Amino acid sequence: MWKKRHITFLTQTDIDPARLISVLKQSYSHFTSDSDKKILETILKNFENKNFSLLNTQEIQYLTRNTQENWAKYLVHRHKFNLYEDSHLLPDFPLYLILEPVSACNLRCPFCHQIDEKFTSNNQMMGMMELELFKKIIDEAVNSGTEAITLTCRGEPTLHPQLGEMLEYCSGKFIEFKMNTNATKLNEKLIHQILKSGMTDLVFSVDSYYKEEFESLRVRAVFEDVVENIKKFKEIRDKDYPNSSCVTRASGVQVSEKQDPQKFEEFWKQYVDFVVMVRMLNRWDIYNNSTDIAGTTPCHYLGRSLCIYFDGSVIPCDLDYEAKLSLGKINDSSIKEIWRSDKYKKMFDSHQNGKRSNYFPCDRCPVGT
Repeated sequence: MWKKRHITFLTQTDIDPARLISVLKQSYSHFTSDSDKKILETILKNFENKNFSLLNTQEIQYLTRNTQENWAKYLVHRHKFNLYEDSHLLPDFPLYLILEPVSACNLRCPFCHQIDEKFTSNNQMMGMMELELFKKIIDEAVNSGTEAITLTCRGEPTLHPQLGEMLEYCSGKFIEFKMNTNATKLNEKLIHQILKSGMTDLVFSVDSYYKEEFESLRVRAVFEDVVENIKKFKEIRDKDYPNSSCVTRASGVQVSEKQDPQKFEEFWKQYVDFVVMVRMLNRWDIYNNSTDIAGTTPCHYLGRSLCIYFDGSVIPCDLDYEAKLSLGKINDSSIKEIWRSDKYKKMFDSHQNGKRSNYFPCDRCPVGT
C-alpha cells in the first residue's frame, strides 16, 4: 500500500517559534556549502514571516525530540527533499535510500504483495542482505552525502538475525534514520539495540484497534502480542532512554469503510508519539492494474531516492516488487554510477516529459507527485 503523507500543522504550543528562529540563526557556521546556507536563509525568512505551517507532523516531532544542534541540518535536508520533487531536477546523489534487510515477511496482509505466491515462492526473490553488502552501501551513502535511510522495502526487517549489527553500523551517520516494522518480533534486546542506535523514526505498521479486525488485516499476527511489544518499547524508551530522539508512529491503512480512523487514533496514541491512517491505493497487484488509474504526473520517488533490495538490486521504488525496472546491482556498480547512468536519466526524463507510459509498471501505477 502506498502511503501518502498525513499532514498536521504546527501550532504555537508545539515548539517555541522564537527559540527555533534563534537556533537557526546561530547555525550558519554548521554549513560549508553556499547553497545550503541559502536554503537556511529561505527557511528563516519563512519562519520570520510566521509561516510555520510548512512544518508537518513528522518534522515537528523530529524537532521536539532531537537536540537543537541537529535542527538546522534537518530542516535544510527536508527542504532539499521537497525542492527536488517540486523542481523536477536530479541531485548529484540520492537524498534518501530505502534498504531491504529481508525480502520475506512473517505476515500475509491482504493488501500486500506478500500474498503473491509468485513472489514468495521464488527463491531468487527471497533472501537476506549480507552484512558486508549492507556496510558497503552505508559507506558510500555517507561519503556521498545521503542524509536519510529507511530499513524496510518488501519484507519485515526484524527477521534479519544481524539487524542489531546493522543498526549499530548506522549509528550517528544520518540526519534521518528510520525503520518500518509490524512489531511482531520486537523483544527487549532488539528494543535496546534500536534505541542505542539513535534511530530517529520507528513506524509500527498496524491497521486496527481491536483484535478481530486487526487479525483479519494483519494475518498471522496476534493482536495482544503486538500491543504488548509496542507498549514495552514505550516503557523502555521512557525509562532507560529519556532523551532518545526516536519518534514512534502507528501507521494504518484504511481498506474499508468499516474501519474507524478516530477510534484507531484514540487507541494507539497512548503508546506512540503520533498516529496516521491513510486510504488504500492500488499497489500490491500493480502489474495487473488497469492503465486507467495511472498517475498523470512524474513519480515523486524519481530524482530523490532509490531502493536497494537484499541482493543489491537497485530499483526506482519498491512498488516494483518483482524488480522489473532494475537499474543494476551494487555488486557490479556503485550507487553513484547507477544514479548517474543513462538508463536512470532516460526514465527520469520520460516521467518529466509525460511519457511514463513507456515504462511498465509505471504505466499503471497511481503514484505521482
